[in-house]
Amino acid sequence: MKSSWPRPHYDEKNQPHFLFIVTLPYSGSTGIAELINTSPKTTFLHPSGEAQWLIPSMCGPERWQANATVDFESVKAVWLYRYQCLKAVSGGKAIVIEKSPPNMMRIEKLCELFSDYSLLANNRNPYAYCASALYRNHPASEMGAKARLERLEEIARRWLERSRKVRDLTTQLDAPLLTYEQFCAEPKLLAHKLQLDHRIVSTIQFDASVKVKDYAPQQIVNQNPRQISLLSPGEIEAISRQLSTELGLLDFYGYQLLGPSKGSEKSKESSENAISRQ
Repeated sequence: MKSSWPRPHYDEKNQPHFLFIVTLPYSGSTGIAELINTSPKTTFLHPSGEAQWLIPSMCGPERWQANATVDFESVKAVWLYRYQCLKAVSGGKAIVIEKSPPNMMRIEKLCELFSDYSLLANNRNPYAYCASALYRNHPASEMGAKARLERLEEIARRWLERSRKVRDLTTQLDAPLLTYEQFCAEPKLLAHKLQLDHRIVSTIQFDASVKVKDYAPQQIVNQNPRQISLLSPGEIEAISRQLSTELGLLDFYGYQLLGPSKGSEKSKESSENAISRQ
C-alpha cells in the first residue's frame, strides 16, 4: 500500500536553492513561475510548479488549515528525492521553483527544512480573483443570481483571510512583494524582486511566451479586465461590501474598492484605472 507520507532515500548534501512563491491561488503565480522557469538554471518538481501534489496527504482540503498535521520529514524526503532524480537526468538545475498556495500556512517550517531558499510574495486584484475563482471552481454560467452572490461573498472573505496572511509574511520574513498587475505591466520587475544571483536572473527570458492554465502560450497579458467584466454591478457591489471591512489591507497591496456602477461594460476601465495606481 502506498504511504500517504512517503520517505524515499535522498542525499542531504545534494540540495537546490528553493524559490518559494508565497501566493493565493488564481493570482498569477503560474505566469510568474513559468517565466522564471525559462531560465536553464531552474526547474519544477511537479509540472504545475506545486510539489504539494507529490505527497498524497498534502492533497486534501485540510492542507489549508494552519494546524493540519504535516510530516515535514516526508516533505523534505520527497522533494529532495525528486530534485535529485531530475538533476541526474538533466543536470545543471540550481533553482527549484515551488508555488503551492497552501505553503503560506506553514512557510516558516518549510524554509527550515532546506539549506538554501528565498521568497517572493504575490497577490492579485480581489475582483479579478473572485471572478477567476468563481468560474474555475463552479458552473458559474448556470448558477442563479442568489447563488452567485453568496459564493462571491464567500470567495471575497477568503481573499481577505489569505491576503492578511501574505501581508503578515512579507513583514515577518522580509519577502519582496510583486503583484499580478505590476508583473503584467512590466515583467522585468522580476529581475529586481528575485533574491537570486544575477547570473541566474540574467538567463530568464522576460519576453517569452508561456503556458498558463488553458490559455494558448502567449506573452504575459493582464487578464483582469476580461475577468472583472464577467461580474455584474450587483456582484461587484457584494464583493465591495466584504472588502470594505478591511480597507487597510487593500491599501497595503495598492487596491481600491470598485463601485456598483463599474461592472459589466465599465469594468475594464475601472480595472485599468486601479492598475495605474499600482
